[in-house]
Amino acid sequence: MTNPNDPQQKPDFGAYEYPSGTPGPKPGQPPAYGSGPVSGSTWAMAETPNRVAPWALGLGILALVMAVSLFLTAFAFIPGIIGLILAIIAIVRGRSLSGPSRRTGMSVTGLVMSIIAIVLSVGFWVLMGLLVSESGISDCATLTDPAAQQQCLEDALNEWSGGTN
Repeated sequence: MTNPNDPQQKPDFGAYEYPSGTPGPKPGQPPAYGSGPVSGSTWAMAETPNRVAPWALGLGILALVMAVSLFLTAFAFIPGIIGLILAIIAIVRGRSLSGPSRRTGMSVTGLVMSIIAIVLSVGFWVLMGLLVSESGISDCATLTDPAAQQQCLEDALNEWSGGTN
């Protein structure tokens, strides 16, 4: 008989056997606490997936939707830049992971969508800047009389569009 309090006696924690009729650990799962390793089982910890990648993809989608909308195009660069930064972070984090938890597809798609949205938004601002400078609308901002400003804007837009009034 063994005495559990005897310091001379070494316990054998790996000798545990499951009682008959009870299932043992399933393959791929760690055994019960204190039972030691079992042949055929793995003790690998489940990797946490790349949690930044879905945020990068979501912001890339949001920025692209804003960029192709009529009224939000001018502001699409804001979520575009944030999505671009998050996509770069997600790609760098994904390098340390393996398998599907890397979520590389989400990261790259978010990166590409963010870049497209930034380009469209910057293109909008460049186009508006050219429109204002070429049409003479910027000259109308110096007038103080609202009626004179209105007339100046109408004249500048008619002249720029080539219309006659």
